[in-house]
Amino acid sequence: MRIAVLGVGAVGGWFGGSLVKAGNEVVFIARGETLRVLREEGLRLNDEPPIPVEVVEKLVDAGDIDILLLAVKVTAGTDLPELLDGLPGHTLVAVTQNSVEVPDLVAEVVGRERVRPGVVRGYFHHTGPGRVEFHGGPISYDVGDGDVDTFVAALAEAGVDATARGDIDVDVWEKAMYVTTTGALGALVQAPLGELRTRLRPSLEALMREVDATARAHGVPLPDDAVARTLAFADRMPADATSSMHRDLVAGRPNELDAQVGAVCRLAARHGVDVRLHDLLYEVLG
Repeated sequence: MRIAVLGVGAVGGWFGGSLVKAGNEVVFIARGETLRVLREEGLRLNDEPPIPVEVVEKLVDAGDIDILLLAVKVTAGTDLPELLDGLPGHTLVAVTQNSVEVPDLVAEVVGRERVRPGVVRGYFHHTGPGRVEFHGGPISYDVGDGDVDTFVAALAEAGVDATARGDIDVDVWEKAMYVTTTGALGALVQAPLGELRTRLRPSLEALMREVDATARAHGVPLPDDAVARTLAFADRMPADATSSMHRDLVAGRPNELDAQVGAVCRLAARHGVDVRLHDLLYEVLG
């Protein structure tokens, strides 16, 4: 199996580098300084020696690939048709973004039958071009089933707790219930998870209930205890944890506010669901 990784940030760098270390055939697609660093210095995970990698500038130059791990940060200005230009006609696209909307947007470009929605769990940090750090906690990837067994096995051998799921939409929305709410609320008050789940717990729970209501209106069969389990998960995570969207918003960098919060607002509006807290966060943070 030949795997391409588009987006060599936190997730793409860690997953792709781990796959290379485990002996898999991986090609990275990168631009600018990241392209230069990967070519001249390799990919560095934590303080390990650099990993020599194959890297090209355009997807069309990646050759015959079986699956594309789409790990770019999707912002309001992301041009998915341009990014996916040159993708071979048989290649599957494994999605990693924290967005309930991105799988549908990718499907509009390549066809729904080739899209495998996915959910990443892990606190990775992109510390510079070709540099990724991970310092404990879960490393997992749930992906939609269908011709992904070899890919899942490769990830498992590389140290990622990978699972193919038939109910992947449930997982996508449960992840959104956690990361979208904590990321936006954390950025608004500029506080880590420990404060959100204690001092601001009522607001956090109210945001999660808006996601829950939107998912159900959208036809996603979330478990009855989805909000309670998501809060319990937040209680188990490090108190100083912040999401990448939180950090990007605070730093004024390109961010996933539209892909995460905006997506919930748009789907809620389509189904007539009241998500006034998400609407407020989208307006204030945007």
